[in-house]
Amino acid sequence: MKIEGEEVGGYAGKLLRVNLSNNSIKEEALSLKDLEFLGGAGLATRYICERVSPQTDPLGPENLLVFMTGPLTGTFVPTSSRFTVAARSPLTGGWGEAHAAGFFGVELKKAGYDGILIEGRASSPVYLLIRDSEVEIRGAERYWGKDVYTTDEELKKELGEGFNIAAIGPAGERMIKIASIASSISPGGPRICGRSGMGAVMGSKNLKAVAVKGSGKVEVKEPGKLREYLRRIMLYIMSQPTVQRLGMWGTPGEMDVAHEVYGDVPIKNWTLGLHECVEKLFQAVSSRRYIKEDKGCVACPIRCWKVMEMEGRLVRAPEYETVASLGTMLLIDDYEKVAKLNLLCNKYGIDTISAGTVIAWAMECFERGILTKEEVGLDLRWGDAEAALRMLELICKREGIGELLAEGVKKASEKVGRGSEKFAMHVKGLELPMHDPRAFSGMGLVYATSNRGACHLAGWPVYRLEQGERIVDLEIYERGERFGTKGKGRYVAIIEDYMILIESLPLCKFFPITPGQVASVYSLATGRTRTLKQLMEASTRIFNLQRLFNLACGVKEDALPPRLLTEPTREGGCRGQTVDLEPMLREYYSFRGWDERGVPSLQT
Repeated sequence: MKIEGEEVGGYAGKLLRVNLSNNSIKEEALSLKDLEFLGGAGLATRYICERVSPQTDPLGPENLLVFMTGPLTGTFVPTSSRFTVAARSPLTGGWGEAHAAGFFGVELKKAGYDGILIEGRASSPVYLLIRDSEVEIRGAERYWGKDVYTTDEELKKELGEGFNIAAIGPAGERMIKIASIASSISPGGPRICGRSGMGAVMGSKNLKAVAVKGSGKVEVKEPGKLREYLRRIMLYIMSQPTVQRLGMWGTPGEMDVAHEVYGDVPIKNWTLGLHECVEKLFQAVSSRRYIKEDKGCVACPIRCWKVMEMEGRLVRAPEYETVASLGTMLLIDDYEKVAKLNLLCNKYGIDTISAGTVIAWAMECFERGILTKEEVGLDLRWGDAEAALRMLELICKREGIGELLAEGVKKASEKVGRGSEKFAMHVKGLELPMHDPRAFSGMGLVYATSNRGACHLAGWPVYRLEQGERIVDLEIYERGERFGTKGKGRYVAIIEDYMILIESLPLCKFFPITPGQVASVYSLATGRTRTLKQLMEASTRIFNLQRLFNLACGVKEDALPPRLLTEPTREGGCRGQTVDLEPMLREYYSFRGWDERGVPSLQT
């Protein structure tokens, strides 16, 4: 593929630009300037920062919805099937992004596109059909109101097999602020773009689905050298204990250690450090009695995707984040009931992390007498799975108390008031993921400074550092420790930039490849020889652009929920601990070259 005369591997070389207001469809060639933003989250950042103003309504037609792959998507590089969805977030008002693996991004690349830029709003429900260079906007009235599984099945009946479909459910149609986008739906799915309310943005455009089928091939620049390089490093990678646990049990596979040793699993809306419900849920996971199939994304040998049978179809089993958010956060210890809650979230198209958090907040409000039975419409008790199921239905239909909770925990707590803001667990409006930063204080800094709001994936290797590892390729030589503050501002900033790099290529963060190896893979795949330092400089630029976008949109606070700062748990692996955020934040701002308010300078 030639881009402005330069022969480049990995990229398809063009973007698809769709305006739903006037039904226009155009192709845009990638430029060498685009390649400086790498792809995935990086290239999405460029287009959103250039084309979305701070005055743009996140649910208005002017908001840009971006589906973006990277240069490794669709290649034979392991774990490279990921793609990014980005827009201005209706949940936080600032930078919004979500990611998924599976098959959708690969089909988009095979169809000849690196990404899709979607603007405007259709006058009635539509879906976007992409079959190689054949692109159409088609009516979707008959699919509107249907859940994602039914939408996937009926669209495939209309179009034929071989399509991969990204779709919203009724939650996205109703523009629920915590709505998700599902892809790789059946069999055994879906893979979810869950965070930041991207499903609500898609729904605001009257866009029910994007159906993609490609017949092309993604070519890398040095296929022989790249295959040989990967062959040399894969034996070591696949021998790593974390990879083996993921392959056996999926992402809940380390839940026992996280709970018993570190106190990392949030329980009862982040108030407890130990509880028997965690052990019961892990026993169900580790027994594998519900698993019907171990599935892998395209080009992934890890196979952490676990499939179970429910309601007569093969569906994706709950991930760790879901087992915690819809299980331990609510004191529900029955795995089958957690799986039922998960299935409902996926059918309606709603983020399980955010859903569990808003329900846990409502349960605590009910327990404290802040919300009454008359206001809630039912007895909302800890551990009551049927009540949680009813709450999910109310949220997804915007009925009763669900109308309030559909706005997310930040806005719900601000509306209710009466002190409920203190236990609304979010950063910048995005509900916290299911890892307790009181167990690893560096993650508290990651949560506070992540551009989309609280995000554990924005700083995933911090866990390794705070268990005593080093990352020499990134010049992180000190061995971190779990509860202190010294040095964490520096290494959190470095790790955040590295995670931007991983999401821009993209690769799965569970793939234990070293940063130096990442640079080699990128260079061999694209033919654009880059050192790790050069790639990290690009990632820093991308991170700073997202930061500036947030500041322009009025999203300025790098803070944590008061509970994490002032309320330690009394038991478990992090008992007695809180997060001392301020010294880490000062060091972080200084290392990044930002001023004391967290504003990047012209030099950075």
